[in-house]
Amino acid sequence: MSEYESLAKNVIKKTLHVKPKENVIVESWNHGLQVAAEFVYQLRAAGARPMFLFEDEATAWRSIATLPKSKLGHVGSHEWKAVGEADAYVFIPGPADISKVREVGSEKWSAFTGYNSDWYKRAKKNRLRGARIALGYATKQRADAYGFDLDAWRSMLLDASSVDPSEILRRGRKVQAALAKKGRLEISAPNGTRFSCDLVGREAGIEDGVVSEEDLDDGENVANIPAGEAYVVPDEKSAEGTIVFDRPLAYLGRWVRGISLAFDGGRLAKWSATENADLIQKQWDAAKGDRDRLGYVDIGVNPRGRQGFLQDVIAAGNVYVAVGDNEEAGGKNKTDFFLGSSLSNATVTVNGKPIVTDGALAL
Repeated sequence: MSEYESLAKNVIKKTLHVKPKENVIVESWNHGLQVAAEFVYQLRAAGARPMFLFEDEATAWRSIATLPKSKLGHVGSHEWKAVGEADAYVFIPGPADISKVREVGSEKWSAFTGYNSDWYKRAKKNRLRGARIALGYATKQRADAYGFDLDAWRSMLLDASSVDPSEILRRGRKVQAALAKKGRLEISAPNGTRFSCDLVGREAGIEDGVVSEEDLDDGENVANIPAGEAYVVPDEKSAEGTIVFDRPLAYLGRWVRGISLAFDGGRLAKWSATENADLIQKQWDAAKGDRDRLGYVDIGVNPRGRQGFLQDVIAAGNVYVAVGDNEEAGGKNKTDFFLGSSLSNATVTVNGKPIVTDGALAL
């Protein structure tokens, strides 16, 4: 029995609801070949028709490093036709060594991945049901760069991916309902965090690990596996107070640590970081528009998600706050700046009623 059998079966049956004779594309880089192979096998076993797309990492980096930008990031009509004929898509992400982006430069990397927005537009239009498998991020290169125990990271991801979507939905609905109310949301923590903002009755979202017909209607056609988040866009102009994140931000193989955000009059008046602040500063200086407005608030609801890796957001009781771009979450901010990170032991209340208490779900 493959260690990925349960993962593949759960995604095929519960996330994507793959039916016999449906066309399914599986995409992977070198490090995800064993995972992809299990998906191909289980899709055949389910009576579906898999197609496998492979990105060789060495060739990818060679292309980015030696070819002009004009020759990168192009997708042929043959691949677009395959996407157009596909019913579902399984993506095991790469590359394994994300730190190489610093070597080739962000402009070259952006050119290589420049087709992404077009892919998502086509996928939404075609009602393609997709799953992004976070196990693809758990590579030796990334683990070494961030100081993770690779086996522990992989184990956490597989464990969190095994949670039944109905359990995530049951927990998430309670948080979702609280975030959808009108009132004042407050976040506090022992590290000096004292923050509040207005909830104005906007619909709260939930990432439950299932791509439903309703999700497709809303253009939300790609699920993250493992899943487990409930989120809302507050009034972007209502933020007040200070957030001191106790979890660092991962950035191309480096940590940005000690991030603090200070809001005044609904704007981000000041931010700071104790390590690698220059990585944010470059983006901040170049950004335009609503870079200083509150983005969204996200609360983790996966009972088997654990903090300490790149997937803090799914851990039950994790509190994530973002500023800047929030269009993907349904917000109104117009900017190319984004900054967000997590609190592991926060308390969150809405109109005084606890949602999270000392880093644990209270609902």
